[in-house]
Amino acid sequence: MAKDGVPGAAADADEGIGRHLRRERQARGLTLEQLAEKTGLSRSYLSNVERDVNSPTINTLRTIVNALGTTLSRLLQAVDREQRVLTRPDQRVELTRAGVEGVTYTLLNPEHGGRLEMMMLEVAPGASSGDRPHTHTGEEVGVLLSGELDYWVDGVHYRLGPGDCVSFPSATPHRYSNPGDVPAVCVWAETPPSF
Repeated sequence: MAKDGVPGAAADADEGIGRHLRRERQARGLTLEQLAEKTGLSRSYLSNVERDVNSPTINTLRTIVNALGTTLSRLLQAVDREQRVLTRPDQRVELTRAGVEGVTYTLLNPEHGGRLEMMMLEVAPGASSGDRPHTHTGEEVGVLLSGELDYWVDGVHYRLGPGDCVSFPSATPHRYSNPGDVPAVCVWAETPPSF
């Protein structure tokens, strides 16, 4: 979902719990029927919880983790660890900048919280970052995956093709435009994060 400006709040704490519950159950060699007997919950309800269709209450979650011989704390730590390490495609955040048409930034590590920001940059044919170069603190590196891109760094023009990479201090004036007739797609890293 495209948003202007800063991405919203982190994903719900229970996102992905079902996958972890299934892993715990399978590691113990239990079927859904056996877990249903141990918990007093229906097999269909437990199946829905494991597929993240139903969100269990804290008390129900405690019942399930107790039957699995683990703890709620350990389960939530596993979920949190996965959310900080792994970002799935549907968890990425798309952004646009006000006044810049045809350019989409997709944050690849939106909940990372570290010093390095990774993004996918898609520049539509004829689109650009604007006529005026911009500057900010930090460093950036970008590699063009497909299409072509004109890039200016400190007034010097570079024509990028697939596989070409640029890197420079972000305080150096820079801008870009897509001269081609297909979208230009890049992977970009910058530090510190600017979104």
